[in-house]
Amino acid sequence: MKKALVVGGLFVVTVGCGGGAAQPPPATPATAAATPPAAGAAASSDPPDAWTLPAGPRDASAPAAEIKDVRTEAWAKASKVKGVQKAPATCAAFAKPAAAKGTALDLSAALLEADPAKRNAMLFAIESAKPELAPTVRAMRADLVPIECADAITDPPLAAAPGVTGAAGQMTVGLSLASKLSRTAANAPAMKDASDKEKVKRFIQGPLRQWMVEQASAIDTLSAPASDLSGLARGVVAVEAGMADLRLVDRIRSSPTPSTWDKELKAVYEAALDEALEPRKVRGRDAALVGLADFAAVGIVHDARIDRARALLSKLYGGRRIDALDALLFPPADAVPVTIPESVLLLVPPDAAGRAPFAQLNLPAPAPVKSARARFEMGRRYWRRVDFVEAAHAASKSPSPDARLVLAVSLALAKGPSDPKEMMAAPSPAALGLTETGALDALERESPAVAGMAAYDAAHLRSLSPPEGEAAGPYLADVAARFRKAAGLLEDAGQKKRAEERAADAEAASKAAASARPAAP
Repeated sequence: MKKALVVGGLFVVTVGCGGGAAQPPPATPATAAATPPAAGAAASSDPPDAWTLPAGPRDASAPAAEIKDVRTEAWAKASKVKGVQKAPATCAAFAKPAAAKGTALDLSAALLEADPAKRNAMLFAIESAKPELAPTVRAMRADLVPIECADAITDPPLAAAPGVTGAAGQMTVGLSLASKLSRTAANAPAMKDASDKEKVKRFIQGPLRQWMVEQASAIDTLSAPASDLSGLARGVVAVEAGMADLRLVDRIRSSPTPSTWDKELKAVYEAALDEALEPRKVRGRDAALVGLADFAAVGIVHDARIDRARALLSKLYGGRRIDALDALLFPPADAVPVTIPESVLLLVPPDAAGRAPFAQLNLPAPAPVKSARARFEMGRRYWRRVDFVEAAHAASKSPSPDARLVLAVSLALAKGPSDPKEMMAAPSPAALGLTETGALDALERESPAVAGMAAYDAAHLRSLSPPEGEAAGPYLADVAARFRKAAGLLEDAGQKKRAEERAADAEAASKAAASARPAAP
C-alpha cells in the first residue's frame, strides 16, 4: 500500500515493506559461569561480578533450514519493472567471456585466480564443460563480478527455466534481484538553477516527484520475490533493498531549496522532510539489518556488501553508528588470507566424505568462527549480543593478555543492546548501557601488556553511552580523563595521538554540557 505525503512542496512516497524476511530464531540461554581473575588481578574495589560470564544468549543448535525449490514466475515479473538503470557496458565481457584456451578445468585454480576477467573465463569454461556443476559455477561467477553486473550472468538461464533448485539456484535468483536493486535510486534528476522558488517547486512536483515514485515502486517490486528465498540468497536481496531505500532517502534529502529561504525556514522544511522520510528510512534500515542477520547466520565476516551496508547505515544513523565498535583497540590478530569470498565457498556442497569446501578444493582453511577473536569480530561487524557472549566464553579459557582483553570487552558489550536494530532504536545514548567496564578497568591495572588498550576501550565504550542532563558534564569529564590515561599507557604513536584527540573532544563536550545547564535559582 502506498501513501503520498506533501511536505513543504515536496512529494514524498513511502511504501510498506512487502515480502519481508523473518529474523533468525532466538538463541537459547545457557547456565552462567564465573571466570576467576588472572594472577595479580582482583583489587578489592573491583565489582564482585566484573568477570562473571553472561548466561546467554548462546548459539542455538537448530537443524539447518531446508532449501526449497523456487519457481521463477515472481522473478520474471519483477525483472520487468521500470526504473532500473541499464547495466554498465563493461558487464558484457563478464557475461560472455573469451574462451580460456589451454586452461585446466580446475575449480580450485579458477577460484584462486586473482585477475577477475581471467577467473571469470576459467569458471565459464568449467560451467560449459561440466553440466553437473553448471548451476553452482554460474552462481559463483555472478557472486564474483561487480554486483551491478551479476544479472548479466544470471538472467539468460533463469529466463529459460521454470524454476531453480538448491542453494546455487536460490543464489542465482537472489543475485539477479540484488544486481537490479543496486542500480536503483542512483541518479536523481538534478536542477542547476535553484534560485527561484517557483522553479524549485515545479522541479520538485515534476521530475523529482516522478523519479521518486518510480524508484520506490522498483525497489518494492524487486524486493518482493525475496520472500521465496532463504539464507544467504535472501540476505543478498535484503541488503541491496535496504541500501536502495536508504539511497533514495539520501537523494531526496539532497534535493534543492530556494537560495532566498532564510535559515529558519530552511530548518523547518528540512525537519518536516525528515519526518516524512522516516518510514522509508526505517524500512531501508530494517531490510538491511535482516540481510546482515542472514549473512551473520551463515558465518560470513568479510564481504564487500557488509561494508557498503554498514557505511550507509552509519551515514544515515550518525547518532547510532553500526560501525562504532570499529574504533576499539586490539593487538593485531593472526593474519588469515581471504583469497575467496566466503559467500562463494558456501555454494560448494559437502562431498561424499562430508568435507568442507576449502578441504575439497585444497584451499587454506579460514579461522574457526568459534575462536574467541573471530567470534568477537563477528560481533563487532554485526553488533550482536550472542557473538559477544560466545566470544567471552571462548576467551575465558585462555590466560593470555590478548584473550583477557577480548573477554573484558565482550563482557561489557554483552550487557549492551541485543542487536543492531535495538541499538539504533534506543531512545537515548544512555539506554545503550555501555558503562559496565569493570573488567576492562581491572585489566588496565593487572596487565601492562594491554593496559593502554583496555583503558582506551573502556573510555570509548563509555563515550557511546553518555547520560543526559546534569550528569552529562561530570560523566564526559571522566571519559576525557580515561582517554588521557590511555594516551599515557599506549605505546603506538598513532594510538597515543588518537587517545589525546578523543580526550580533547570529551573535555570540550563536558564543558558544553556544563554550560548548557540552567543556572541555579
